[in-house]
Amino acid sequence: MRLITSPSALRLGLHHVRVWKLTSDQPLLRADDGLSAEAAAGAWEQDAPELPAGYRKLLADLGYEGTTPAGERLREGVRSRGWRSHGAVVDAVSMATLRHGAGIGLHSLFKEDEGSDLVVTRAAGTERIVPAFSTKSKPVPAGDLLYGLADPDGAVEEPFAWLGRRDCDAASRQLAPDSGEALLVVLGCPGEDAAHSEAIGATVAHLLAELRPDVTLRPVA
Repeated sequence: MRLITSPSALRLGLHHVRVWKLTSDQPLLRADDGLSAEAAAGAWEQDAPELPAGYRKLLADLGYEGTTPAGERLREGVRSRGWRSHGAVVDAVSMATLRHGAGIGLHSLFKEDEGSDLVVTRAAGTERIVPAFSTKSKPVPAGDLLYGLADPDGAVEEPFAWLGRRDCDAASRQLAPDSGEALLVVLGCPGEDAAHSEAIGATVAHLLAELRPDVTLRPVA
């Protein structure tokens, strides 16, 4: 699999998109291996950096000025409602979001995806997505950000995620109880260098090394 960032996405300042492939010989989703509330608080509240302004800038440049980015929403939610564990793999991604402010994609990967390109681009206005936890297809507005597998013409044939007024993952790419492979997608944001995206991946890798050493992360070029 190759990662392709389109010119329209590059013009938004997304110069450091990073993708990793997660693999295990065990199901990635388990309910008994996550972070406790105490451990979660220690994993992000201590010495947590300020969230980058670039995530708000990205949304503003998409036409959604004033929209709260995913990382800020998650921090507000955890502070008001408390931490809820969803297993080590999902928890590691949530911790990276809390610490770095990034909206991070975690998507199931299938054998038939091998050899495909993953494209990050702005929507043409013809794409549709069935959001996670839904059965109804929704149109993606032209100009919004999305990524997914490329068709023969290089357009996104199957969106994995859509970023606009709200961020939305595809139901077809939710992890299943027996999923043993997944893609971790980090878009980064304008104004941050490659170290920001790499730090997000490093946070996920560090937590998984502690909680799920059976899970390996391999960069997708």
